[in-house]
Amino acid sequence: MTSPSGSTSSNGEVKMLPFAVGLVVAFGTGYVCGEFFGFPWWQRLITVVVVVMALEGANQAVGRARARKRALREPGSEADQRSPRS
Repeated sequence: MTSPSGSTSSNGEVKMLPFAVGLVVAFGTGYVCGEFFGFPWWQRLITVVVVVMALEGANQAVGRARARKRALREPGSEADQRSPRS
């Protein structure tokens, strides 16, 4: 279950976009490129791979940023226990 207002789930994990959603978007993009722009099968395949990688990279970047932000807000977290750099 996910909390409706926060960016974390009930078990404390940061919410992220499911991989299946990225895959569906990527195949949709490949289909559109093939039908409307006339891409051959190998260009469609490259398009699907690039879109999946881009979505997954953005998803991980957002998830890590949210997790870092959440860790900094919690007292006694690992980020608070680190010694300051000098």
